[in-house]
Amino acid sequence: MNKRYHLQSLFERYQKDLQRFIAHRFDAHHDAEDIVQDAFHNVLRSVDTAQLDNPKAYLYQTACNLALNRIRKQHHHNHYVATQEHEEEADDAASPHRAYSSQRDLEKLRQVLHGLSPKYRRTFLLSRMEDKTYREISEELGIPVSTVEKHMIKALQYLREALREDFSA
Repeated sequence: MNKRYHLQSLFERYQKDLQRFIAHRFDAHHDAEDIVQDAFHNVLRSVDTAQLDNPKAYLYQTACNLALNRIRKQHHHNHYVATQEHEEEADDAASPHRAYSSQRDLEKLRQVLHGLSPKYRRTFLLSRMEDKTYREISEELGIPVSTVEKHMIKALQYLREALREDFSA
């Protein structure tokens, strides 16, 4: 008897009982059909059922293992979702403080930018806020690219120093 025919015979004989067993034992009424189908599929791929001493026991054990794996996976998923919800709640609680702190930092940055000389500030804003290349900035301002580079160096040095002083205080 070939492997596929033997498995088909086992399927016809045990499929319904195995489904009821899995549904009852693991409270998996919605998943029982899928679990049993997966069990038969796994057996088809891995063993020759004609060579087994007790193919029914092998099928039941395979289905039980699959059901346990599904339960574990669902448990891990539920735990992950609960953890994510808890983290989101913690983030929501911290949000007003974070928003206030960010707003304060943004205001400080705005003040520091106003302390830059106008030519350095304009070059910096064109580069960082408008995402222009040094060549585009040089064309817009009518200055050489090397001057744009020098303006950026000066602006960044000034900002780094001013912000270091403020945030280390």
